[in-house]
Amino acid sequence: MRNPFIIISFIMILMLSGCTSTDIALPKIKNEDSVLYISHLKENAITALDLSTGSEEKVNLPIRFSSIVEIKSGIYVASVKEEESLYEINTNEDKISPYMDIDEGILELTYDQDNGLLYTSNGKTDHIQVINAEKKKIINEVSVGEYPSKMVHHGKRLFVLAAGSGEVYVMDTSTNKITNSFPVNERPEGLHFDGRYIWTGGHGATGEMNENVFAYDPETGKEVKAVTTGLMPIQIAQVNENSSIYVLSHGDHSLTKFNADTYEVEKKIPVGDNPSYMIADGIHLYVSSLDGDEILVLDQNSLDVVNKYAITNGPYLLFKGGEER
Repeated sequence: MRNPFIIISFIMILMLSGCTSTDIALPKIKNEDSVLYISHLKENAITALDLSTGSEEKVNLPIRFSSIVEIKSGIYVASVKEEESLYEINTNEDKISPYMDIDEGILELTYDQDNGLLYTSNGKTDHIQVINAEKKKIINEVSVGEYPSKMVHHGKRLFVLAAGSGEVYVMDTSTNKITNSFPVNERPEGLHFDGRYIWTGGHGATGEMNENVFAYDPETGKEVKAVTTGLMPIQIAQVNENSSIYVLSHGDHSLTKFNADTYEVEKKIPVGDNPSYMIADGIHLYVSSLDGDEILVLDQNSLDVVNKYAITNGPYLLFKGGEER
């Protein structure tokens, strides 16, 4: 059942925003190329930050997003863990609209651009759903381990981190069959495939403090490498397939960059309290700090701080407008 309070709040937002349908108006910034959109975790809201001026506009929402993925230029699909709907965020038309109905419990979204397939992971049913994005139709459902919190799509494989059972599942996207699964480090968080190995981080075993990210061979499931980065690494990423690997750790509030070939740490810097999310645009890294209430803009090569913006109430998920996305 849908929460009636959420539905009433949604209608009130529409009335206040002047929308004539089920749309919610996004904040409007004149220079779209310089806009960073920020979804909050400590309030139901989305902020548009003009990186060129530092000005910001916020719109209150009746929902709180759990994941956001771009499916076309300027068009994103967003999930709400407690809702039975996905939403479309259209930065070209400055609006948020219902996208399609789906089971409650969606934690993560990822998109296969070549085949137009949207993948969802459901933490309540422990399923991966395969959706035809054009038809907005679920075409397959695949069972995985407990609490599938992260996914990475690469070529004809979908990697799924089942954080609850501490496993990685490998799915052949041409058949939607699980081809392998293997245990990883305890209480894992974060998932990245570098073209050869699948990486995880996380909190570590109860009573311990993990400071490593771990590389696994997806064919054998064997751990092949551990790199010491920061306390409780939660996000692992590359800005392109040849770049260094970046690791965001919320235990010691740090960002670490290490060489993808030698695995040597190149640089480690402090960031804001409880960093939670990062994205890149080819020049800069953008890091949200959930408890530090700030957004950091970093040079992706040197990790020098280019700019810092105060954003209250738990800035979390980030996505960019304009051509630099």
